[in-house]
Amino acid sequence: MKAGLSKGAFFGLIVAAIAIVGVSIEACSNSNDTCTFSYSQQVSGNVSTVVWPVGAARASDSDAYAPDFRWHRSDGSLDSLSGHKGQVILLNFWASWCGPCKAEMPAIQAAQQQMGDSLFVIGVAVDQCSPFATVQNYISNNNINYQIAVDSLSRLYEQYWLWKPLEIPVSYFIAPNGYIKYEAVGEGNEAAVLTDARAAAR
Repeated sequence: MKAGLSKGAFFGLIVAAIAIVGVSIEACSNSNDTCTFSYSQQVSGNVSTVVWPVGAARASDSDAYAPDFRWHRSDGSLDSLSGHKGQVILLNFWASWCGPCKAEMPAIQAAQQQMGDSLFVIGVAVDQCSPFATVQNYISNNNINYQIAVDSLSRLYEQYWLWKPLEIPVSYFIAPNGYIKYEAVGEGNEAAVLTDARAAAR
């Protein structure tokens, strides 16, 4: 401590410094110079933001529990993963910036068309920057007609993927009893998607 600086003055400077740092951190965390987040509930056609809260996380990678979640249909009514019990569900995590994710979407759509009502497909986008507009534009421009939900904070993704480093595309094939039967990481072709979906039905 420098001569002439009282103990009270010294601690006053420390408190002031901490306050300045705190303000700086808050300003940085709220900066939108590089990314604009969207937290409001939105729905347009077959694209909806996930409605919070979502189900609890799986206990481990081997846990077959499928965390539930909800989204709005285009008519404004709520739908949910658990509401499709009795069907095979293909839950696919993807992002509009992910090349392999986009490359497999036509295969997923073709598989759904082949299996009809026995397969329910929902793609969950983990886009973060301007997520709803970005995802909705991509889906509209590429004629993707299965249900899309936007998970802009990756909270639902984390409940399934368990806080491991981001790795997409990843698909979960959920059996009619509501439990995960298969997990597929990486781009799949139509034959692979159909094989896993049909096996999940058995």
